[in-house]
Amino acid sequence: MLCDADQHYYETQDCLTRHLDKKYKNVVRWVKTDDQTSVLINARQLTVVPNPTYDPVGTPGSLETYFRSNNTAGLELRDMIVMQPIQAEYQNRQSRLDKLDEQGVQLSWLIPSLGLGIEEMLQEDPESGMAVFTAYNKWLHDDWGYSKDERIFTGPMLSLMDADLAEKELDRALLLGARMVIMRAGPVGSQYGRPPSPADVRFDRIWAKIAEAGVVVAIHAGDAGYSKYLGDWGEGTKYKGFKSSPLAEVLAVGTERPIFDMMAAMVCHGLFDRHPKLKIATLELGSAWVHELHRRLRSSYGKTPQLFRHDPVESFRQHVWVAPFYEDNITALRDAHGSDRILLGSDWPHPEGLSEPSKWIEDFHALGPSDMKKALRDNLLQLCSLT
Repeated sequence: MLCDADQHYYETQDCLTRHLDKKYKNVVRWVKTDDQTSVLINARQLTVVPNPTYDPVGTPGSLETYFRSNNTAGLELRDMIVMQPIQAEYQNRQSRLDKLDEQGVQLSWLIPSLGLGIEEMLQEDPESGMAVFTAYNKWLHDDWGYSKDERIFTGPMLSLMDADLAEKELDRALLLGARMVIMRAGPVGSQYGRPPSPADVRFDRIWAKIAEAGVVVAIHAGDAGYSKYLGDWGEGTKYKGFKSSPLAEVLAVGTERPIFDMMAAMVCHGLFDRHPKLKIATLELGSAWVHELHRRLRSSYGKTPQLFRHDPVESFRQHVWVAPFYEDNITALRDAHGSDRILLGSDWPHPEGLSEPSKWIEDFHALGPSDMKKALRDNLLQLCSLT
């Protein structure tokens, strides 16, 4: 059976408000305009998903042609995506378990959808932001549980925008049995001056608790705040989910650029040196960036070895597991980063994934039987301490 490190649930409309402290009731509002329902966070529209009601929603795998760079007809995304009514397994735990049986999936990590756009919209108001995260995480535990069994694992979302509140939320989640936490790929937000590195020592109490608990930090694509860099080149800076410009695509401001920078900061600022048990998994961020990060770390180490406590390439490889895109060169990832650090991440049921997790198997055949088994099953079981 397969082990899938990147499946998604679709949130219910009360995911941000069911447990939100009344003090922050005006931070999140659902509004309907021109027959479209939207989420407003601090009076700004959340755009990370086109339709936050998820009904209708994109059919799994309907954008495969686009993401395999085979859009020979030159169609817009809106003309390629196939819509369907929302399915029970997208929002109901028992229905998802039944679906996993049908898919031949032994274990799955379930990742937020709408939730991945929240942090960037609340950086100027960290108190409200952390209150919304806590409300969301409580909803998640209600509807899905963090680790009720060894089939479905969900991760409460964790932001470092306020270190004290983040530690408090981490403590709450660990008491409820969380085995993973979700973070976005991107810098730590700050309302005052220069933002800190995620590897800044002010966050060491948080990282230490995560490492000692054996919890995996799953870093997933979302609104990383990198759209702001498009403004330096004359383009709009609003994050638009499925809408993209050629420059935004080439610069990979939603995927490769922020995770490259974040992993570089973690290695170069000594996070893994100080927390040798820390485990990181990168999801829906591809793997093309891994080769360039290896190259840059190797070059820097050769120039200034005295500035590193350990070989940075080996430190990166030891602590970081990677889920490639299906359009990536998986053998190249294996050769650079090791077969024991590759994860299957199907992105199901998102339309940019494939129609079924098993559709990925063919892309892994080039690894050979032994390494293929590691990537499709064994590595995630080991990462979850289930072997």
